[in-house]
Amino acid sequence: MDLKSIPVKYQPAYTWLWNTEITRDGIKERIDEMYECGIRAFYIIGEPENFRPHIRRTHLSPEYLSDEYIDLVYYAAKLAEEKGMYTWLYNEGGFPSGMACGKIREAHPHLAIKMIYKRELILTESTPYAKGEEVISAFVGGEMIKAGDSFAHEVSVTEYFFADNDAPGANIRTDIASSENTSHFIELTHEKYKAKFGEDFGSKINLMFDDESCMGTWAAGLDEIFFKKYGYKIDKYIPYIVGDKEPQKLDEYRAKSDYIMLCGELVRNNYFIPMKEWLNKNGMLSTGHLDNDHLPNGNVINRYGNAMNILRTFDVPGIDVIWNQIYYPDENNGFEGMKFFPRFASSAARQQGHSTAMSESFAVYGAHVDQTLMRYAVNYQAVRGISLYNFMVMSYDKKTPMLHQYRPNFVKENPSMDRLSEINGYTARLSYILENSKADVTTALYYPARSIAAGGALGKRAEESFVSLGDELEADGIDFDIIDEDLVKLAEISATKLSYAGIYYDNIVMPEGDFEPREVVERISGIKKTTTPVIERKNKSLISRKVIFENGGEGFFIVNTGLDAAKEEITVRTNKTLYEIRLSDGEIYEINYDKKDGSALLSINLLCGEGLFILGTDTEIPAKKKECEKFVSEITDVTSFISRKLLIDTEVGTVNTYFDSGEMKSGFYEWDKDFSGEVTYLAKRPALTPGEYVLDLGSLSTTARVYIEGEPVGEVTMPPYKVKFSGTNKECELKITVANTAANECTRTDYFDKMDIRDVGPYHQKMKVLEAKKERGGLFGPIQIKRIF
Repeated sequence: MDLKSIPVKYQPAYTWLWNTEITRDGIKERIDEMYECGIRAFYIIGEPENFRPHIRRTHLSPEYLSDEYIDLVYYAAKLAEEKGMYTWLYNEGGFPSGMACGKIREAHPHLAIKMIYKRELILTESTPYAKGEEVISAFVGGEMIKAGDSFAHEVSVTEYFFADNDAPGANIRTDIASSENTSHFIELTHEKYKAKFGEDFGSKINLMFDDESCMGTWAAGLDEIFFKKYGYKIDKYIPYIVGDKEPQKLDEYRAKSDYIMLCGELVRNNYFIPMKEWLNKNGMLSTGHLDNDHLPNGNVINRYGNAMNILRTFDVPGIDVIWNQIYYPDENNGFEGMKFFPRFASSAARQQGHSTAMSESFAVYGAHVDQTLMRYAVNYQAVRGISLYNFMVMSYDKKTPMLHQYRPNFVKENPSMDRLSEINGYTARLSYILENSKADVTTALYYPARSIAAGGALGKRAEESFVSLGDELEADGIDFDIIDEDLVKLAEISATKLSYAGIYYDNIVMPEGDFEPREVVERISGIKKTTTPVIERKNKSLISRKVIFENGGEGFFIVNTGLDAAKEEITVRTNKTLYEIRLSDGEIYEINYDKKDGSALLSINLLCGEGLFILGTDTEIPAKKKECEKFVSEITDVTSFISRKLLIDTEVGTVNTYFDSGEMKSGFYEWDKDFSGEVTYLAKRPALTPGEYVLDLGSLSTTARVYIEGEPVGEVTMPPYKVKFSGTNKECELKITVANTAANECTRTDYFDKMDIRDVGPYHQKMKVLEAKKERGGLFGPIQIKRIF
């Protein structure tokens, strides 16, 4: 297992926003910058001028999907290839996918996204009610009326009708429930990329990203399709479907559930499946995610029905982690949605016979995101089965507010964002390991999609039961997948287990749900409900996953998702010889443990967000002995000066000023709360006996580069902040450049307040609240020298 040189396809792909005039020179300059900062993979999102101009102004040139635009995307991919980088393709101008950023709607107006609307009208005495073609149903005093009905007195009529959604931001969207729309979309996007990329399409480039595709609340002919499928009409239930009334009777609940499930079937059959089929036919894989996938009722909000069945239409199913859904568990940051939601995508991947599940992460977390938080979010997802990462975003434009519409922005102008090699290498190794192994998961939590879709009190009860049981499984240390009614129907069922596509579940946990198909419930009712944790541990913040390698080896990935350090003795059920794979550099180390009754007992000490990967094998492998460190000395005489300062200002835009010297300060201290940039610390490293040493920087915020006698010896971006070096018997100059993030400057400046909200973008206020909580930068020490032996 060579974990030193991981193939580039496992590197996290950064989202590159094209939002201004794009040139070949600009592309080359920025790709060179990416490479220098440690980025090895990316994909491009074009943001045309007509993409939500009412809330986010962008200025893409050339025109989106023009021949010139496609030529530049191809040029960027070939240039990246020459540098040994890897690229994906993205299928939309902005998001959600499926609309070709208005080009379909412009040419085919009848394919506009459809919504259910409501209006009130007065029907005068004895006047027959005339029902328009666009009207679905009408009500007087809560009772449905039909065309020709009249009343002895004047009445108010509530009409529910469908129409094109012309609201700002939606006036370019189309109806993905229409197969005709999908055909046009493939022609305008996929076919164009295929024609330009030629033989590279499906070989050197093989991932196409689809983003948050969803239909409106109505589709052409939906009422007829509904009646044909269910045998009753939808019209009288529209008030419950749109949320004007809460369901009380079973038929009202069922109608809401049937509607949501039908919508899911329509988009699955008419959009997601044809997309996958076309891509697979042309050597490509589909990847992407659904919207609101972290919420238990996201399938209702976006009308996905059985979201698991849609996720399995992706070759590489994914999740969306852009809203701080995953964050340190402190009192200032509540978790948003289901804590275990990454398991939706990883379960869908396993149920297709592989281990590749994707995450779109960060985007609008805020400029306070640093590599330590990135590691936390990556490990949190990886231990639940996510194995491929997309980090958002990088802006092509660096001169206007567009640079800050999404934060973090992984461009070199922002402090610490030119130091991405460590987190990218860490993530790539983890992705490589997880994608080339199979999770040993035999417990499943049933997803009561139909019951959640029913809404009202019964839907809420199903949601709460589902989330509660998932939380309980994690608290008990149980690794689990999510299954659904379609999988149960297709699976083989015995008295003891459910088997499907080479995996099986011998423990199935069933939430409450009033509308799950009887035959599905009966099929799995006999399977036992006992579970076994992956490891024995006391700290419930320790989440773990066991994987099996093709050669019979085992892996145990353990992550501390808690805020405090986790230090305890754990028990791992295995008879194999154990080693530690250090994800930071790919080295394999011997570890100390005791064997007892077919298990291994070992001590762990993990910081918040740290992960430990234990390898178990029957084959002896060359491994390093665990390094021991012995304190030698402490460096206390430290001086420093500001060497880089970030300024975001209305007069100059976003600029960095660099200094070779400046006002000197002594010792360790917190930087000014409004300062973003770098501070250079100078000290003397004492003469040492020749040998290997560690420079332990102690506590710092946020990243550091270390130089000895002017030569770089290491870059550290996540705790523990330690750099190895070789000792010499002479005193040396020690230089440490510490950088924080752009968050402090984003909080300080009034730049955003003076800008048009359309240039600042819709996410600014939420990001600014989170950025204001960012700690001050600084090197706090103590700096210690330790001998390695």
